[in-house]
This record gives sequence, structure tokens and C-alpha cells, in this order.
Amino acid sequence: MMTMQAKDSFSPIRHPGHPLRAYPIDSPRAKARLIVLALFADGRVDAAELETLTRRGVFADLGISREDFFEVLYEFCADAIGLPEGRGNYLMSPALLDALLAEVCNAGERQKLVRLIFDVIRSDGHLADGEARLFWKALDTWRLRLDDGIAFRPRAAAYRQRGQVRIRSGLS
Repeated sequence: MMTMQAKDSFSPIRHPGHPLRAYPIDSPRAKARLIVLALFADGRVDAAELETLTRRGVFADLGISREDFFEVLYEFCADAIGLPEGRGNYLMSPALLDALLAEVCNAGERQKLVRLIFDVIRSDGHLADGEARLFWKALDTWRLRLDDGIAFRPRAAAYRQRGQVRIRSGLS
């Protein structure tokens, strides 16, 4: 358990035009936030997605404890209040998403994260537009390819649109 003093030493770093706290490059929290983003990309966090995190050993893969992961989730929700709203959703600009993806520079970690994001977004049995956009954005930004055995349908390429990613508020 993190003490209040230790927590205070990790105060969020804010940048103008960047409503979300910045984490150190390649830190477990920066990687965890991308998984949190995958959880929220379809508008809700459900039990199947959380079960996938536990079953796949995602916390260990990220180098973060379960408790710290859920703290990152909480921090993301608190920070998301500063994002623009649109029809019940929070909007994340392509530039902001680029900034979040830029917090992970290690090529091996990027490859692992794309696989984890893929596992999370397919775990609830459907693929929402926001989830597909996040997945393709990560592949494009990090210049990764699908030759690691990830199966996809050709129509999924239609989701490679540029634009804002919608994050619906609320947990279910």
C-alpha cells in the first residue's frame, strides 16, 4: 500500500493543452494507462475485460500491482473530466492520443502492449469503433505490423480512420 507521502511525491505532471497527467517514459503507469484506455474505448468496463487482465497476467506484464493498476484507472477517470465532451462521451484528440502512445518508446514493450490491447478489446465478444481506432492508431503510430499471428477481418481496415477517439463515461 502506498503511503500518502509517497503518493504526494508522484504528483501529476501537466502540460498546456494536455489534460491528462504525464507519466515517465516506458513506466508501468504509462503502459497501464493504455490498457485502461482500451478498457474504456467501447464505453464501459465489463467483467469479461477485467477477467482477461487477471487471466492473462497483464499486471505482471506491465510491471505493476493490481492495486496500482486500479489507481491508474482512477487517475484516468479523474483526468478525463478535463477532456472535451460530445454526446455523453469524452473526446480524445489524435494529438493527445499520440502523446499517450509516445510515453512508450521501447519496441518490445510496444509489441507486448499491442497484443494486450488486442486481447482486452476482443475479450467482451464485440468490437466497438473506439476500440478498433485505438488498436489501429497504436499500430500506425508505433509502425507495427499484424504479422505476429493476430487474425483480423478485412473489413476491420475500415476502422483505420483518423479522428477523435470517443471514450464514454461510466462503468458497468
